[in-house]
Formats: sequence, structure tokens, C-alpha cells
Amino acid sequence: MNTNLRTNVRNREEALQYIWEIRKEIVAMVILFFISAVIGYITAIMYPEMVIKSLEELEGMVELLKSLSLLQIMLVIFLNNALKSFLILLLGIGLGIVPFIFIAYNGYFLGIFSHKILTEQGPMYLVAGLLPHGIIEIPMVMVSAAIGIRLGVKGLASLKDKSVHLKEEIMTGIKFFFYWIMPLLFIAAVVETFITSTIIALLN
Repeated sequence: MNTNLRTNVRNREEALQYIWEIRKEIVAMVILFFISAVIGYITAIMYPEMVIKSLEELEGMVELLKSLSLLQIMLVIFLNNALKSFLILLLGIGLGIVPFIFIAYNGYFLGIFSHKILTEQGPMYLVAGLLPHGIIEIPMVMVSAAIGIRLGVKGLASLKDKSVHLKEEIMTGIKFFFYWIMPLLFIAAVVETFITSTIIALLN
């Protein structure tokens, strides 16, 4: 990675170059996510009682959100996603364990959730509930995890090879997060609050 890319990832071409450089980590996170989702879906079929336990946390959050205004809901969704994405990026320095577990868990949870929605409301409801904002949110979370995995790999390499500039790698990942991932997560939160909810209401 050249010096300019390490210090500036605001430029579109440089951002695309950075995405290209972490493409293997992104592909790994995508594969992990979908395998976990399939496992979650199959688990929901085989052990339906687990669905109830797994969705208790979600139901508690839904009840909390009901007491908030739309603007407050948007901010909660945005801050929740942004904070978690930033943490898995930073904590990836620990051999990539945290982003790996995070993506696996969320894929598994999505599989369970998808089974519940499909059996109770149908495929149109599932698509309407996930696609509008998920098409932005899920890729951004995966990119954050991919950066975390990259930092874990680079951190391990730095212990053996002094030529690996770990600090610069960390700064590049952080800047990419604030210039690109965070704004897109904000857009996803706006879409989820004002568009996804409207589509779901029309289907009810």
C-alpha cells in the first residue's frame, strides 16, 4: 500500500484500491456470514425452541424502541451499528478473533430470524424488512470486520517482520471507517427508520 493511501482514504479511487487490497478478508467474512446464516436457519428448523430464546434480546430492543421518537430510533440504530463496527475493527488486532466471532454470531442470528419471518409472515415481508437498509448496512459491517481481520494478520506479522508498519495499517483502517463506513451506516439507519418501517407498515 502506498504512502498516500495510508494517510488519505477519502478519495474514491484510493478507497476502491483499499477495498481491493482487503478483498480476501472481505470474501472470507461474506462466506462466514452466509455459512453461519445457513446454520442458524437449519438450527431454527431442527430446534424451534431455540428460536424463542435467541429472539428474546431482539424483542426487548423492539419494546425499548417503541417508546422513542423516529429521530431517536434512527440515532439508536446508527450509534449501535457504528459503535459495534468500530469496535470489531479495532479489536481485530487481537488475531482477528473478535470480528470473526461477531460475523459468525450475526449470520447465525439472521438465519434464525429469517426462518421466523418466513414461517410467520412470508418471503415478501422478509425482503421488505431486510433489503432496503441491509443492502448498505450488512456490507459495511462486513468491511469493518474485514479490516479487523487484516489488522489481526498484520499484527501477527509485525511480531516476526519489523518491516510491517502496523500503526499505519491501523490509521488507514480507522480513517476509512470515518470517511466511508460511518456515513454509509448513517444512511442505512435513516433508510431503516423511515423507509423500511413504511414498507413493512404497508404490508401489514
